[in-house]
Amino acid sequence: MKRRLICALLVLLFVFTLAACGKTGQNGSGETPQAGEASSGSESPGSGSAAQTPGETVETLKVGLLIHQTGWFSAVDLTNYYEFNAMTAYINENLGGWKVGDTTYMLEAVIVDGQSDPDAIRTAAIALVDAGVKFVAETNDFWVIANNDVFEDAGVLHSCNYPTFVPGYIDPSNPMTFTTSNGSVGDYAAAFEVLHRVYPDVRTVVFAENDNGVNMPLFEVAKGYAAGYGIELIDGYVMYAGDTTDFSAVALQIVQSGADCFMGNGTPDAYGAILKEVRALGSDAVMACVQGKPVSMVMQYVPESARYNGFTLAPSTKESDRSQNTEILNGVVEKVRELFGDEQASNFDGAACNNLWVMLQFMKQAGSVDPRAVAQAWENSTTVETIFGIGTLGGLQTYGVANHAVANPKPVSIIDPDDPDGWRFWGWVTAPIP
Repeated sequence: MKRRLICALLVLLFVFTLAACGKTGQNGSGETPQAGEASSGSESPGSGSAAQTPGETVETLKVGLLIHQTGWFSAVDLTNYYEFNAMTAYINENLGGWKVGDTTYMLEAVIVDGQSDPDAIRTAAIALVDAGVKFVAETNDFWVIANNDVFEDAGVLHSCNYPTFVPGYIDPSNPMTFTTSNGSVGDYAAAFEVLHRVYPDVRTVVFAENDNGVNMPLFEVAKGYAAGYGIELIDGYVMYAGDTTDFSAVALQIVQSGADCFMGNGTPDAYGAILKEVRALGSDAVMACVQGKPVSMVMQYVPESARYNGFTLAPSTKESDRSQNTEILNGVVEKVRELFGDEQASNFDGAACNNLWVMLQFMKQAGSVDPRAVAQAWENSTTVETIFGIGTLGGLQTYGVANHAVANPKPVSIIDPDDPDGWRFWGWVTAPIP
């Protein structure tokens, strides 16, 4: 009798052991995530993710976001906050995590606030390192160049949401510094292409930039782009402080230049205020707001009578335009809408979430989440899937180091008084990063 009882107990123990082992590779609910098979290219938003099989494991991967949630630069960075959170939720909830090798990673977003302050942003960078984060999407280069040593010394792969061509950010001495953004160099190339195709009467352009986003090397690059289209970029540029609130003097300088177009990549509120003042002075000059913020964000600061002759390099989130977007872009926009509401979805930028998406692609290529292995895979690639389509790698001529920059196809949205929404999506342009 005792022998039969012992045997029965052993059988039960064996069954419970099998049940416990069978949970390996499942998500927190105990259900196996149903995700698409891994693929290269842009076939579906499930590329890189796969259904789990017995023997695979699930781990947590921390991914960092270093941006300004408060202070004057939050006008740029808050969209990155919403969209980065939405992308991590999309990966975890819609794709069942991200599969690299035999491990599926559930993403944990670690977000710190730079407070629009140079000292605070360095403290925030150190906090990410202390938290064990090895992959970071970070705000514009002029903010974080002073933090390069923090991440480089810790072996953290960090990628800029928007580089304004600040010398020394991406260069051979910073092997872990990358960008998934066309940045100022690529965006100015795209902007002159738009002027050529949409506003062919523009023959002169004046730069109007904040003091964080303009420098002589960038100005000379843009002058070369302009000359290729027979456009004159007027010598000198209009510069204003990044925290300016009264733009009447800036607008007066623009109008007095006599240029057919004013161009820059200032914040949406700044460029909206400039457009308002330029129109108040009686000028019909074209506004080329060279950034990825939707033109509707700029229009919020402009009276209806002044809303014409202008564009930004931004995607459309209108239902009627979904067919011209990639599936992953539409998916993340809907996740933003689900988590944060219609207004945030309509203000979609895509910079930070594209940063994360590209990092994940290179983890997949490397078969590893070791930052140095991922960096090597990045450097050895020529193309990569982005949320905007297939991006090309470059940067040797621009930054002095090859393949550390990703050039995405650029969407274009223009102000159109005849459209019911006051603006419309125009199309896509390509601008490689040499």
